[in-house]
Amino acid sequence: ASLLPGALPVPRAPHGSAWDGKAPLVLTGPRAGWAPREWGWGWFGERHGDEPVLCKQRAPIFDEDRGDSTLIAECSLREYMRYAEEMETAPEELPLLYMNGWDLFESHPCLWDASIDQIPGSITNLSTAAYVAMHKRFRLGGDSLEYATGKVRQLCKVFIGCRGAITRMHTDNHRAHAWLSQLHGHKLYVAAPPGEGRRIHPRRPGGGGRLPRLDPLDASQRAAPQHAGVELWATVLSPGETIVLPEGWWHYAASLSPTVTLMCNFWDQSNVRAVEDIFTEQAARALDEQRREAAAKAASGAGPPVAAVSAATSSAERPIGAGEPRLYRVVHAPFVYLRAAPSTEAPMLGIA
Repeated sequence: ASLLPGALPVPRAPHGSAWDGKAPLVLTGPRAGWAPREWGWGWFGERHGDEPVLCKQRAPIFDEDRGDSTLIAECSLREYMRYAEEMETAPEELPLLYMNGWDLFESHPCLWDASIDQIPGSITNLSTAAYVAMHKRFRLGGDSLEYATGKVRQLCKVFIGCRGAITRMHTDNHRAHAWLSQLHGHKLYVAAPPGEGRRIHPRRPGGGGRLPRLDPLDASQRAAPQHAGVELWATVLSPGETIVLPEGWWHYAASLSPTVTLMCNFWDQSNVRAVEDIFTEQAARALDEQRREAAAKAASGAGPPVAAVSAATSSAERPIGAGEPRLYRVVHAPFVYLRAAPSTEAPMLGIA
């Protein structure tokens, strides 16, 4: 029987089978020599339970969510995992919060090794080589491999969710492929080809923005005229299985039980030029920012003329959006207490 009415099943093959890069593929069976295969629910709780993490009521958070009262909570990992377990029997009216996008390898680079983002025989991951090449081309200084390794670590993130936690329909940035490996629990994935965007997130008739994006588990939405006929693919991942998604594919996920997932974006021969686009865009933004600052100083008589600003700037490596303040509500499990500061060691201020 179909997991989702009308949805196509995602093909399956053993880890090590070649992925053609054109459609989703689920890889099954042992992933030999890969350290995260041992990182289950207990491992995270025991090793990293005291670390502060952010949990979101919506994931991802889109531009259209700005201004909404979306709850973003800060707690310890242990608190969230306890919350996820208790949500199995919790009243439905309690908010569902999802710990998505944890930068485990940024916090603990000692856990990283060169095999983490690879699936030998299935994908040819060129991310590290591409970052090395761009580091040298943009003359950023320092060790190119060390720089590239730091960047690639940022592409791998951990997702921990309670039953019912959802990743909404979206596509990944910068034309990147993605693989997602299930470390604990079971998760439903729904995917759609790039060309289905007009049905998944359709424009409003006559212009004026877009209609709400499709929730593929909502039968009434699937039947609505603006979404009708959308091509969907569906599968459930069990522990030890990996789904590989091509660039541009829409995807959605729902935790069927408490889950731990390791996700990695990557580029191969088909889309590696996108890394060059990232660097070019960042360099252009950095240069524009520098010129704006110089223009403001020149106008006030406090700096050199704008023409004196050099186009060569080492700030090209600055991530887009760096320096912007991150605003979020800080609360404590079971998410009815406010902390005095964004730290799990901060004193609690009861608001319930």
